[in-house]
Amino acid sequence: MPFLNSVKIDQFIDSLDVKIPPKEKFLELTHIFPISPQLNFAKQIPNYERGMLLYSLIAKYKPKNVLEIGTAEGYSTLCMAWAMTDYNINGKIFTIDPKPFDVPVERNVTWEDNPKHDTIMLSRRELWNKFADKEWIKKIEVLTGFSGEVLQKNTKLPKMDMGFIDGSHVYEAVVHDFYAFLEVASETFHLLFDDYVPNENDGVTKTIDEEVAPNFDIALIQTNAKEQRKESGESPDELYICWLDSKSLKKPLREIYPKSKSEQIINKYLKWEKRWKLRKGLNTKIPLLGRFRFRH
Repeated sequence: MPFLNSVKIDQFIDSLDVKIPPKEKFLELTHIFPISPQLNFAKQIPNYERGMLLYSLIAKYKPKNVLEIGTAEGYSTLCMAWAMTDYNINGKIFTIDPKPFDVPVERNVTWEDNPKHDTIMLSRRELWNKFADKEWIKKIEVLTGFSGEVLQKNTKLPKMDMGFIDGSHVYEAVVHDFYAFLEVASETFHLLFDDYVPNENDGVTKTIDEEVAPNFDIALIQTNAKEQRKESGESPDELYICWLDSKSLKKPLREIYPKSKSEQIINKYLKWEKRWKLRKGLNTKIPLLGRFRFRH
């Protein structure tokens, strides 16, 4: 690991010195907006800490525009919008995810009118409209599709003051998302990566170790995910959130990340993304193809 600056998430949040709602409010929210819509309540792994962190960062730095790659069910998105609302920030969160926003899926949602956690059919839009504050939703613009196609299509996005990369963990996708964010970033910006695992051959780890850490001062924010991963039978390795500030750049941005390199990486990924989508469609029609490895 090329850096050692690690801090526990509660200590990092405290260091920001901003007022946030009690953790019980975040825990309640993550029961309604879990990581996966089909996640059984009894086996649910709370990720409320990430919401507290994101709320705190929005409250502290007051970004006007935020780019999130990887909406999932919207917990992180809504926590950022919550902070924008509470702190009267005239901002917008642009969140990208390939899953359709308006297609109903089965959900194990927990709220006072559903104490038995009965399964219901709701789209994400319906879920948000039913349970999220209307003022929060006004702060969010949902962009449906894979990050490459969405960012290529939406050429008039405003400059982003903050980014949260939490999409695909495939290396091609993560390194693309990093360089694509740099293309739309403000002159000064903050950036957050989720799911950094030291010494693991993962797209997030590889991108940060090779492309990010040599050029920025990075804080590794330690979550309670180690215990969570043990409980769910996953690797018990530490899992971090990676935070950086553009002011810590060792050299001018374009000297380190020239536009020609960004274009090369983005164009390469767009081709990869098209092949991946084609393969995914074929796998749906011809399940036997799923046994064969997809070449990058």
